[in-house]
Amino acid sequence: MSLLDSSLWMRLVQDAAPLLPQPGYLAVLRQAGWALVLAALLSAGAQLFAARRVRDAARLLAWTIALWACIPGPWGLSYWLGLAFQTPSLMAIALSLHYLWRRLAQRKWSHTVQAASLASSGQRNPWPYRYAVLGMAIGWLLLLDTFAYLPVSLYAWGFSPMAYALLLMLALVPWVMQARLSKTAPAPALLLVLAVFGLTRWPTGNGWDAVLDPWLFVYLHFYLVSRYRARQGD
Repeated sequence: MSLLDSSLWMRLVQDAAPLLPQPGYLAVLRQAGWALVLAALLSAGAQLFAARRVRDAARLLAWTIALWACIPGPWGLSYWLGLAFQTPSLMAIALSLHYLWRRLAQRKWSHTVQAASLASSGQRNPWPYRYAVLGMAIGWLLLLDTFAYLPVSLYAWGFSPMAYALLLMLALVPWVMQARLSKTAPAPALLLVLAVFGLTRWPTGNGWDAVLDPWLFVYLHFYLVSRYRARQGD
């Protein structure tokens, strides 16, 4: 009997009765999540325009669409996005909330100054780049798992407490290696996301869905390409 066919392996990678979230809160989470993600994406896109009037109009459009996503039922944008993409991951919601808070707290930053600050902080702190590479690798493995190209079900393993423990270990790696609390690495956001997931099991009860979703997976590719081009420019 091979390892993949053994009952021990199946007990390690899967749970007979995985913990699932309370369904009554999922609609609210979907509406709030899509509102924050759309507001962050459109606000970031507004910074690409040089004219101030165009940026202000784009920001107004971003908040209008975010409010549209908060409307419950078929009249709301989150309803249709939920049919195609379900609920954004907790990590995408946390990153969107962090970006919007930073934009509101530092309105005087121009896009050029912000990009230079992000590039310099990325050079000083390699952990955002490392987490992005890790997230992209996990995303590709989950994509292969979707088409059954892997010998085991990686997505099903996300319901296991072992997957949750592995994600916690990955979140603690920067603090352990640096021997101090890291305020700039994504580790604090990841720990917060895992804490919320451990208490609520949002959004699906699967750990992979809490830290990664299709939109965040695509964004990681753009982030890594922009980091690579910034290094090439230096």
